[in-house]
Amino acid sequence: MDATNPISYFQDISTFLKALKTFVPQSNLFHIHRHEDAPETHSEETQLFRTNTFSVSLLTDGEAVYKIGMREYSMKPGSFYFMSPQQLRYYKKIRPWKGYVFVFSEEFIRMFSGISVYAEYPFFKLDANVQLRLNNEQLAELLPLLEKLQAYYNSSESDKLKYLFHCMSLVLLKARKWYAEQHTIVPETDKPVMLSKAFDDLLEKHFFDIASQRAESLLAVADFAAVLHVSSNYLSDTVKRETGKTPTQIIKERTILEAKSLLRNTRLTVSEVAYFLLFDDPSYFAKYFKAATGVSPSDFKDQK
Repeated sequence: MDATNPISYFQDISTFLKALKTFVPQSNLFHIHRHEDAPETHSEETQLFRTNTFSVSLLTDGEAVYKIGMREYSMKPGSFYFMSPQQLRYYKKIRPWKGYVFVFSEEFIRMFSGISVYAEYPFFKLDANVQLRLNNEQLAELLPLLEKLQAYYNSSESDKLKYLFHCMSLVLLKARKWYAEQHTIVPETDKPVMLSKAFDDLLEKHFFDIASQRAESLLAVADFAAVLHVSSNYLSDTVKRETGKTPTQIIKERTILEAKSLLRNTRLTVSEVAYFLLFDDPSYFAKYFKAATGVSPSDFKDQK
């Protein structure tokens, strides 16, 4: 990791695994390995980072502290957890790990499916509780699938990627079922719900573009409406009806969430956070933050 950079950003699976001093993947589409097979060079602790990949990990033994977004998790045997490109991450090993981890790109999904990963699998959403606690019966269902997934990865099958995708989908579908049992999920039933979800997906993509410094400005409701081919009023009315909040409120809450994460977890100054989030004026950002939270960004940064 770059010690001079407050947040490391990895463009693909190869650069991500190289930074962790672990395996060389077969491609930037998909990779899987057992935790206990990781080389001794594997990083025991990371700095804050983002990566343009999805990660799914199971601990059957060992312990770790993870920070994912604004939440901190204690990962222990039976922890099954999920990370997406939008999320700021950090981990520290407490005891040696056993289990599995697999990493995949959005391109890998698009090769075989038109689904939205975020809409299909709620545990990949930015502010989701990303951890499941699996019992022995659930572990007995999951482990053979992960073993099969690794076997396909190490095979010379001509349609290896297709096998990997379908086996991975079974794992994620199992996870979705268990997630629904442990966490409340609102079902998608009609077009207004789908429009609201599409807005949410676009918003998350926009903030990932900001995090990876590919966005030029903060988008407003009208910008999202244009992409979704609806009027601003229709988008606002629909989202308000489905979520109880206007798109403007949701954009502001999402901006504040990112600002809190940067202020609390990085060495960036308040002004640097403002510019990172594409505010033209740090003083306006300070007023914006205080109006939303009741505290100034500098006071929030100093809070322990």
